[in-house]
Amino acid sequence: MTFSCSRASALTVLVAASIGLSACTVKKTEAPPLAGPSELGLSLRTSVVPDILDYDGFSQSTVEILARGPDGRPMRAVPVRAEIRLGGQIVDFGRLSARNVVTGDDGTARLTYTAPPAPAEPVDSFTVVTLVLTPIGSDFNGSDSRSVEIRLVPRGVIIPPNGAPIPVFIITPTPVTAFTPVTFDASSTADEGAPCGSACRYAWDFGDGSSATGIVVSHEFKTANTFTVRLTVTDVRGRSTTISQAITVVLSDKPKPDFVFSPTAPKAGQDIFFNAAASTAAAGRKIVAYDWDFGSGRTGTGMTVAKRYDTPATYSVTLTVTDDTFSPSGTAVVTKSVTVTVP
Repeated sequence: MTFSCSRASALTVLVAASIGLSACTVKKTEAPPLAGPSELGLSLRTSVVPDILDYDGFSQSTVEILARGPDGRPMRAVPVRAEIRLGGQIVDFGRLSARNVVTGDDGTARLTYTAPPAPAEPVDSFTVVTLVLTPIGSDFNGSDSRSVEIRLVPRGVIIPPNGAPIPVFIITPTPVTAFTPVTFDASSTADEGAPCGSACRYAWDFGDGSSATGIVVSHEFKTANTFTVRLTVTDVRGRSTTISQAITVVLSDKPKPDFVFSPTAPKAGQDIFFNAAASTAAAGRKIVAYDWDFGSGRTGTGMTVAKRYDTPATYSVTLTVTDDTFSPSGTAVVTKSVTVTVP
């Protein structure tokens, strides 16, 4: 502050100072007021009505865009680009009446948003669509976007979300061998915390070009290999889940053929009895065929057979046994010599 006083005696000054400064003129220096525009450029104000929309494929919301200049007055002929975003991604989820709009003389532009078709099930998954509105110009960095959000709500009775089924299957017998029927059982599959049972659909892919349907199915692999078996379970509301399991298929052990004959020193013209009961199959298998070659051009079948040689000689008798796989790995051969002497 600056003080300006008339000339006076020192005493008078002291007295005056003691009783106040009423005889002085006080001047206060004010700080300069803040200056500058409240908005430095284009201003967009956006609104949407209604902002909660039926998720039905035809309900609409109206979006209004108001453009103002730095002086706060409406701006005409301002182009604005509109886009739809869902989950942060630009996507055509619903329809816009226009992608590009231009403000009129009142600085306002309008467009409509139409809801997408109703979902397959009236499940409220809290779907929110964002409409992004961006002024179009030559200054990309200065084109600040505005956005409005629209909540989509299914019509009718709202049902809870559908949980995915949980497939489970077991395999018997194990280990899995080629040419052996294998049972695949998905009875333990659950949906919404309860056994799915016949309410679900079961589709099997055995990885060898074969497939089947049903809760419990049987399949036979023809080769030894590792196969990926896939089970897809679909519940009554159409929700599906697929699981897979690698299965190694091995070849089973070959059968072990053996036979005896009687008498052991046969004579020409004498009946010889051949018995293959000593032959054994691999675990879980059984022998289903016995084929004989008597080395004289004659053959026979069966576990026990009889043969007579008319000419003394030594003959090679061959027995071929086949197990229930009817495969090369299920076949084995044994040969024994039979010496026929002169009667």
